[in-house]
Amino acid sequence: MRLLNSFKKSLSPFDHLLTRYRVRKVALTPRRVTTRLEDIEIDRPLFLLGVQGGGLTILAKCFQRLENTCFVHGNADSWDAADNEMHVCETSQKLPREFSFHTNDFYPPNLPTNFYRYWTYATNEGLPHFRIDNPEQVSEASLNGFRNYVKAIIRAHAKNLNDCRFIDKSQLYTINIPLLRAALRGHSPRFVVIGRNPYGCIPRTARNYYLNPKKHGFDMPYEEALKLCSEHWNNSFAVATEDCHGFDDSLILNIEDFFANPKEFCSRICSFAELDFDRDMIPAPDQPNTRYQQMATRWYPLRKSRTERKLLETTQREREIINSVCGSTIEKLGYDLLK
Repeated sequence: MRLLNSFKKSLSPFDHLLTRYRVRKVALTPRRVTTRLEDIEIDRPLFLLGVQGGGLTILAKCFQRLENTCFVHGNADSWDAADNEMHVCETSQKLPREFSFHTNDFYPPNLPTNFYRYWTYATNEGLPHFRIDNPEQVSEASLNGFRNYVKAIIRAHAKNLNDCRFIDKSQLYTINIPLLRAALRGHSPRFVVIGRNPYGCIPRTARNYYLNPKKHGFDMPYEEALKLCSEHWNNSFAVATEDCHGFDDSLILNIEDFFANPKEFCSRICSFAELDFDRDMIPAPDQPNTRYQQMATRWYPLRKSRTERKLLETTQREREIINSVCGSTIEKLGYDLLK
């Protein structure tokens, strides 16, 4: 958990101890003695879906500020913590293979990376190993194991066990909406797919992750990296939009609209997810940080992202490669196809 490890370096010994407890609270909570998992209700869990680097961190923090939500490692008392993705932040072997990057040990042979499989799991080669095409063939033990882990998170982190909504932003689940529907049948899950303009995020990921020796460090030409990142973006959103088609449990938005009007954006999600909107969930000054703060720049003030600046700098050749792989999905998400 590189993100969590880098954060620990700045903690005092006391804060370090509290953080260790927080991220292990599922196993250590005293509620294990008083409350059985079968007595925990999963109520309309909310999944914020997209790609890494797609703006989900700041959006998740907004919803983590609500008093009646919890996430894999916290609640409103740790709202600015960014270790909020089940698929990478929960290392327990009890989280079934289909729902985890830790218990699914497949690595695309030409893309060996242990950095959260960052932009590799939905490439053409990776997708068949991480996408569950037929959830009906997944064992009931796995489906029940996922449900029980969500219940364990609620038991550990809910402020009020009788009024708590679980939220998660695991990008792996972007390509596995039908699997979540199968696991959470009867619990009315809600899915919000958040697009991000590919002309900005694909070149950025190719350069800053694929070819960065401190991240993936892949040895390949830039155009090959660009093509693979295009596959990942395209497959993520093509699969998700298809999985959402015809279902009223899904909402498709674009993160650029959040930065343009965060209040309207979050209000729309709250209305869809049946959560009470609170204006204090929107980034603003004079909102005290918690001792668990991570990724501090992803809050207030809202910053023009490097990804958006990269969008303005794309070359014709970059656009040609991106369009050849992603063209129809770009238009399906409502973005302009750049020539």
